[in-house]
Amino acid sequence: MNKILRCLILACCFCPGYGQNHQQPFEIHISPVFASAPLVAGRWYLSPSGDSIQLTNLRFYLSDIQLELSNGQIISDPQKAHLIDIFEPSTLQLSIPVDSQNASIKSLHFNLGIDSTTNVSGAQAGDLDPAKGMYWSWQSGYINLKIEGISPKCNTRKHAFQYHIGGYLQPNRALRKIELHVNTTPQEEIFVKMDLATFFSNINFTTLSQVMTPGSNAMKLANYCTQMFSIHAPKK
Repeated sequence: MNKILRCLILACCFCPGYGQNHQQPFEIHISPVFASAPLVAGRWYLSPSGDSIQLTNLRFYLSDIQLELSNGQIISDPQKAHLIDIFEPSTLQLSIPVDSQNASIKSLHFNLGIDSTTNVSGAQAGDLDPAKGMYWSWQSGYINLKIEGISPKCNTRKHAFQYHIGGYLQPNRALRKIELHVNTTPQEEIFVKMDLATFFSNINFTTLSQVMTPGSNAMKLANYCTQMFSIHAPKK
């Protein structure tokens, strides 16, 4: 009898799919826009305050992504942080493994930026590699978000504006936690709209065209950034 039992156990262990979680990728798509227009490099846009704007660089970190399910379970992204480059389409789609038998998605949680622990943990690899150009120094840490471009309203060389938003030490901790409710039927993907028009509706280029270090201005801009994100249902 023991011999038969051992054979049954071995058969189960080597059976395809045994012990697996039946996980499938859950897709998160970042959809950058300016008001209702797709965000395109080199294109001019008109801000809500009437300023002409052209974006030349837009990069930021999404970290500690979590999916909250309708049954209360939390699914965490195994990758600590993702460097998103709005003008590099391959970075605009994220994939998180989710058990196919779980409930539907209730909400999406993520950090805009990098937490203080990671900032003081020494050299990182992958998207957190300082060679990616999103790191100041060990004193100031990671740049959570870069927004660069030009506007005739800027009283700077070539009318350029530069907003490098970061800082991990209080009182200038620029990381922002964002929660988006997903009020849809069970699905296998989420579209997150990122609307730059909402950010620039708060900007006065004549008084603030450059932020390059942690401080009160970076904190103010970090608050503006939280207003850009929403769940978007694309037209079919």
